[in-house]
This record gives sequence, C-alpha cells and structure tokens, in this order.
Amino acid sequence: LRNEAMMDDMKKGKGPIWMRTDLAFEEAKKVMDAKELKHLEAEAWEDFLDMTISQAGLWAANNIRPEEKYSELMPSEPYLLGSHAGCAGLWTSGPEDICKKHGLDEYFWGYNRMTTIDGLFTAGDGCGASGHKFSSGSHAEGRIAGKELVRYVLDHQDYTPTLGKSADEYVAEIFLPFEVYEKYKNYTTDPNVNPHYIRPSLLQKRLQKIMDEYVAGAGSWYMTSKTMLEEGLRQLEMLKEDAGRMAAADHHELMRCWENYHRIVAGEAHARHILFREETRYPGYYFRGDFPGINDDEWKCFTVSRINPENGQWEFEKIPYKQIID
Repeated sequence: LRNEAMMDDMKKGKGPIWMRTDLAFEEAKKVMDAKELKHLEAEAWEDFLDMTISQAGLWAANNIRPEEKYSELMPSEPYLLGSHAGCAGLWTSGPEDICKKHGLDEYFWGYNRMTTIDGLFTAGDGCGASGHKFSSGSHAEGRIAGKELVRYVLDHQDYTPTLGKSADEYVAEIFLPFEVYEKYKNYTTDPNVNPHYIRPSLLQKRLQKIMDEYVAGAGSWYMTSKTMLEEGLRQLEMLKEDAGRMAAADHHELMRCWENYHRIVAGEAHARHILFREETRYPGYYFRGDFPGINDDEWKCFTVSRINPENGQWEFEKIPYKQIID
C-alpha cells in the first residue's frame, strides 16, 4: 500500500516523495545519548548497505547526510524479488517438522529447500515468502540449504550423473559468444554496431525496456493487461532469437551473456504468471488494468509453472493455498 500511495501522489503531481530520515534522527535524539545515536547511525547504514545499497549510493551522489537532510524516494520495488513480495519463488520442499505437524505431506519431499528437480536446492530469494530471506536472513537460509545439500550428497554417494551432451558440446555452447565476436568483430569500424551480433549490455537494455513497458514496470506505473503482456511476450520471443547472436570480447562479457540468457527466462516466467493470474493480487507491486481487484474465489491459490523440456512450452496449474498460521 505504501507504494500505491506514493504512486497516487506522483500521478497527481504531488511529488517528489521525501524520506524523512532527518526527522527520525531528531526523534531519536530525545531519548538517546551520543553513544547510542552513533550506534543507531551505524546500524542504519549497515541496513541500507545490506538491503538497499542504491539508496546509499543516491545519498553519496547528492551530497546528502541522511541524519541531517531528507532525500527523495521513488517506489521501484524489484519486479522479480520473490521473498519481498511473498508471491514468487521456486516450488521447494518445506521443513519436515512443520509439514508433518500440519499434515502437509505434499509440501515435503525428503530435503528442506530442495526444488522439484532432484538434487537442486535453492535458498533465500529463491524460496520466497519472507522479506528477511534475501537480506539479514540470507546467511540462515544458506546454512539451511547447505546442510540439507550435504545430507543429500551423503545419502546418494553412489549416484553418477549422466550428461545430455558431450563435454566438447557443452564447451562449444558456453563459449559461443567468444566465437561470434572473433568471427565478426572486424566487419564494422565500431565493435558495438554490427549486423552479425549484439553485445550483452545492449541486449540487457532491450530486455529491461520490454519488461518495463509491457510487464508492469516503473515506466507504466506497474500497470499492465492481457494485451500488453501478449505484446511483451511477442517481443521476448524476438529477443530470445537475437540472444543466440550475443558476442563477448572477454570473460566479463561472457558472464553477462549467460546472465542475460537466464534473465530472459526469469522475465518470461514473470510475464506468463501475471498473464495466467487474472486478478491484482498484490496492489503496489503490479496492477492488472483489466482485472484490478482481488478475486479470492478464483485465485487465492498458488500458481505454478514448468517448461516442458520436450517442446519448450509453458504449462500452468493452480495449487490450493493452505493456511497454517491463524
């Protein structure tokens, strides 16, 4: 709701939105001594550097000491932050004790934090459902997943993985952006402008633009609809085709290429899930203009998806939501 309230004010021309850290410190001065204030300031900086480092960068860029002066705030929650919104993440096995206590056998399959892919674990933001999982609680999440992963390995010491391709085929696939760059880099005088390839930084900008304009990004005030999502998905298909022509001049760019491959999958998953869920479940994170309300009768459930490895098609289903804590 805080995001929605700020966006309402911005649309009415009532911005900028100020974060009054200065007033918070003034109030603290009334009940704290100098030593306690210094500790509070250190804790606040640690929190911002841990969770919202961009805000700390904004203060530095604008010569602002947050304990003395207010600063501008813009509602721009990350679209794919599963844990913060509590509505996204990989479908994972839960903790055994809680699942058994509440009779949720279908929520536990042997190892806490293991995904539906046998032996693949996730933690923190990958699980979703709690804002502390991606920041101050990430160390605990990693510890839980790490212990369960070790237990899985010890339980499967005789397992021998079978590769779907040869080692040489995997090497060729991984390093293809190098090959593309070396083959075509001299075709033009500017290595960034070339009809035979696209650099990863430029492809990333295209992806961000598609997500921002069609998939409920900040540029559209987090608003989207069926027609906008379908157009965004059409453009993502073209982007996937062009991603096969990414070029890397060094190892850093090669890393960026592979980050982009994965970001495109994450972006498409996000778009398809918003399209599948015909309601606005979390106002302030995104809005469906064609389904602006919350519809508990139809959509108080989990929506899960998978990509069929045989044909590459997305498959969706609803899974009932079960209340554990009253």
